Amino acid sequence: MKQKVFRNWYFLIVLGIVFLQLAVFLIAGESHTFIGVHDNLDIHITDYKLLKDNNAFFSQGKTIPLLGGIDRNFLLSEFYAYSWLYMILPNFAAYITGYFLKILIALFSGILLGKDILGDKYKRYEWAVVLFSFIYGLLPLYPAFSFSFASLPLLVFIIRRIKRSDKKIYLLFAFLYPILSYFTFFGPFILGYIFIYFIYLWVKEKKINFRIFFAMILMSASYILIEYRLFALIFGSGQATIRDTMVIDDLSASEILHSIFNVFVNNIFHCEDLHRVVVLPLFIISFAAINLGHIKRKEYRQLCIDPFNLVFLFIVGNCIVYGLYNNHAVRTLFEKLVPPLKGWQFNRTIFFNPLLWYVEALIAMIRLSDHIASQESKKNRLSAILPFIPKALTIIVLLSVIGTQSLYNDFFNTCYVNTWEAFNGQKSETLSYGDFFSTDLFEKIKKDIDYKGEYSVAYGFHPAVLSYNEIATLDGCLSYYYQSYKDSFRNVIAPSLSESEEARNYYDDWGARAYIFSGSDYGIWNPARTVNVDDKRLLIDKSAFEQLNGKYVFSRIEISNEDEIGFKLIGEYSDANSPYTIWVYSL
Repeated sequence: MKQKVFRNWYFLIVLGIVFLQLAVFLIAGESHTFIGVHDNLDIHITDYKLLKDNNAFFSQGKTIPLLGGIDRNFLLSEFYAYSWLYMILPNFAAYITGYFLKILIALFSGILLGKDILGDKYKRYEWAVVLFSFIYGLLPLYPAFSFSFASLPLLVFIIRRIKRSDKKIYLLFAFLYPILSYFTFFGPFILGYIFIYFIYLWVKEKKINFRIFFAMILMSASYILIEYRLFALIFGSGQATIRDTMVIDDLSASEILHSIFNVFVNNIFHCEDLHRVVVLPLFIISFAAINLGHIKRKEYRQLCIDPFNLVFLFIVGNCIVYGLYNNHAVRTLFEKLVPPLKGWQFNRTIFFNPLLWYVEALIAMIRLSDHIASQESKKNRLSAILPFIPKALTIIVLLSVIGTQSLYNDFFNTCYVNTWEAFNGQKSETLSYGDFFSTDLFEKIKKDIDYKGEYSVAYGFHPAVLSYNEIATLDGCLSYYYQSYKDSFRNVIAPSLSESEEARNYYDDWGARAYIFSGSDYGIWNPARTVNVDDKRLLIDKSAFEQLNGKYVFSRIEISNEDEIGFKLIGEYSDANSPYTIWVYSL
């Protein structure tokens, strides 16, 4: 029994790290867990809270108190598995549960796919498959869509089985798969890649693979059913959205090449896979060794069909698409071919690269293990050590993922900030989950001002904090809403936009953050423990604010021009458990 346990040492590593992380999050709790705010706490996590507070997950025609009152259809679908966590659990518990479930999904998916591809050889390489599947699950990718990333190996497994098997169960799995996915980030690309595979099989086998074709139809139908709200808005509303007016950079050829190189090395923050730390150097060495070996053995055809090289071409292709998205001519051609998808970011092919990079690392470690095994007959002093090198390199990759700071590396950030605070005996400027939302403070404020659902705005912090605390907002963050409201809200913030060119370009060219801007301190809402600004004016148009039924301004800054703009101070509020001091103003 003891020998069997140690033979499965890689599962011990997985369990050890999972239990360590679980213990850290349980001990830290909301007050000491540090979770990435940008495009996370400030939007999706709060959107789920809004849906739950307003009993709106399954509602039709419901108005959500965000951005002056928005149609529920603009928020996330109730049929995604990740959404179910927030229906059932409190938000923080749902977030942490989602963190561990995405690890489980990646591990389960990777092992299934590994067994399917390797067959009888699986046991020999099980350690590598298990560890790299686990590493992939640990990657600090976009949390709200973590199931989409984690389940990609499962999708490949399903498609492979559909190709080879007549069992209807796999077609059912294909139909159900989209509940783990997310349409706008992954759906069209998944369907597109499957279609390319369908055409490839048709050409190669000289016959139509109807099973793959039916899988595409079923998955398309599933995505449409899940995203019925989105499709109703696209095809049924008849109104322009902010996507119609977003201005995308038109880069020069040299800038596009730089963009392609940059995402090849670093990826983007939504899917910062940390491959640059260890995996990229490993890839460069392995790429040279594998292909020089082919050339040395005159295996020139292998250069074109080696899986290692094919995955590399896939990575490069995704990077090229990302770069070309920033070319006006290419983007215009796409929008003319598919008008309903105007404003849609087709450069999100880059979201497939995290999986591909770690597949490359897995292939490299398997090849290295095979090479070392082939040299066993050549006994030397290092013979006993060599078999451990691939395993040691894999552990280094694992540690590089756990131990590198990034926006969504919640475990690292939680450990680092708590350690820093313990050693320095003071609070960090970084806000914890509990700090960011400060529910006790806002409950006290609402009770004191007798709050009854009046529309408000936030100044000096993210309006998501108000939304999370059940305060209706005129401001907010959403990447898809009606252009008419963007225009109306622009009237409110026109004074600040006239003073700040940076804020004006940010809002007019994009607009997903309908925030109250400062005339001089761009990004004044950035979450930090202390706020130090010289310009304490609030630059908003009172009449436009009134026209949108606004009443309160919640500010982290004591406003210097309240009389001039027609607002009065109601009170100053703070709480021992919150980093905020909030000044509340009313018309």
